Amino acid sequence: MKQKVFFTILFCVSTTLFLTATYAQCPMCGEAARTSLKEGNNTAISLNAGILYLLLGPYVLLMAGGVMWYRHRRRFKKMQALNNS
Repeated sequence: MKQKVFFTILFCVSTTLFLTATYAQCPMCGEAARTSLKEGNNTAISLNAGILYLLLGPYVLLMAGGVMWYRHRRRFKKMQALNNS
């Protein structure tokens, strides 16, 4: 079970970190970024990185909460099994 959880987390982290063709922009911002790239301005690249960075925070918090809940629930079940024995 631990191995399954570990590989699931590893897969999620690796796909999040190593995606290169991800464009996390609204259509208006995307068009402005494409126009600036055509003009030779490199701010669109940092705009994409900043949007992805801001998007990562809530997912990390949800994952941490899930891990804490899972550990607490597992500990609770062990204590309940010991008390019933």
